[in-house]
Amino acid sequence: MPPTPPEHDAAVLRGIVDASNDALVVIDQRGVVALANVRAGTLLAATSEELVGSLVEELVPGATWAASDGTTTTGLAVRRDGTRFPVEVSATPLPDELTCLSLCDVSEREAVVAASLRMRDELIASVSHELRTPLTSILGYTEILVDMGEPAISGHAARLLEIVRRNAERELKLVEDLLTVSELGGAGLTLDPVPTDLAAVVDAAIDELGAMATESGITLTRSGEPSLWVVGDACRLTDVVTNVVMNAVKFSRSCGGQVEVGLVVDGEYGVVEVHDGGVGIDAHELPQLFDPLYRTAGAVAAAVPGAGLGLPIVKGIVEAHAGEIDVASEPGNGTTVKVRLPLAAEPAAATA
Repeated sequence: MPPTPPEHDAAVLRGIVDASNDALVVIDQRGVVALANVRAGTLLAATSEELVGSLVEELVPGATWAASDGTTTTGLAVRRDGTRFPVEVSATPLPDELTCLSLCDVSEREAVVAASLRMRDELIASVSHELRTPLTSILGYTEILVDMGEPAISGHAARLLEIVRRNAERELKLVEDLLTVSELGGAGLTLDPVPTDLAAVVDAAIDELGAMATESGITLTRSGEPSLWVVGDACRLTDVVTNVVMNAVKFSRSCGGQVEVGLVVDGEYGVVEVHDGGVGIDAHELPQLFDPLYRTAGAVAAAVPGAGLGLPIVKGIVEAHAGEIDVASEPGNGTTVKVRLPLAAEPAAATA
């Protein structure tokens, strides 16, 4: 047992501990509460005296395994009435094999974060809708002018209009991505899942991106199953494949080489595997790739165009299809992205 301080010192210590705005619980090496301040009692719906002698595992399950290294962890605390609430636990070693746990109720913080995310999604949706209408008009009138040809407008003006069109299409794509992100964070995507030939989706994406790959000095190849039926929304799956292949091309520009798109069957899943020989990604950045607006240090340094929305959108669409996505990469050795989607029975018309 730790030595008992003189009565005067104990009173001063108790006053200091109770004056803290943090909920403090001191435990011994067995995980038994030796001291708790008033704030801890309020947080856990008990008096500080009632907490003494309790096992910390009963109050904050899982807290003891963080007690010796001074780290901060999160978990669920349990009040005397059995209600649970999220807490952040900071553990600080003390002399005589004691540990001080500082408990912070983070339920309000989580509510604020959730409200902020809702406001963000609502703002993105509102702004995107407002931007989409004029952009669509710009594209429509630009196409009309381009179609009028040189008898009506000069060749130089036609070239300028083509630049306007390309940039308007680029901005419209960004707006559509923002709208998709807001859908992912809100009520969810609207899907029309039907048996879909993933090979046809991949071939269409490769045709669309072929010119971009050629201009970048990239050879875009396709291998594997000639036909691969999955359960999915063809439009959304086109977004998935296009985003992944486009990323592979963009991040391979400085290296040249080849982007390989393969289709294989793996158990009950159809798999699209996209491999590039590009710059690669540091291991510590891989977990953040699916965070909205996140861009790797390499992408920023190389000024690779993008808003950090492609992979979050891909992940949301894939998961909405009950699928999985995995990214493996190594700096200097390229990146491999695997998208797994549930297989569908091949329609009779396709087998005839």
